[in-house]
Amino acid sequence: MDAEEIERTVNKLIDLLKTNTVEEIESMSEFDSFKKGAGKMLYQMVITNTFDNSIFKEMMKMKRLIESGEDQYSVDVKFGRYMAGKFIDPVVKNIPPKK
Repeated sequence: MDAEEIERTVNKLIDLLKTNTVEEIESMSEFDSFKKGAGKMLYQMVITNTFDNSIFKEMMKMKRLIESGEDQYSVDVKFGRYMAGKFIDPVVKNIPPKK
């Protein structure tokens, strides 16, 4: 799936969760390939409400870079820096300096 298809699927799942139960969504065959294939973890995060939209948007931005021909390694480094800035940097800056 390309980034556009993934975004459409995730947005549809988010919208469905507003009006349907998880059980109803689970029974929809429309999402079978997504929830059993490469989107399995993403599907689980969306339906269990552990989904972080800002990380998802950054992931799709990186996926588009790969789709446009940028090499995997440099994209991985960019995403790693993003994640470090989001989770590691805030912790590290609060560590008191050694005396």
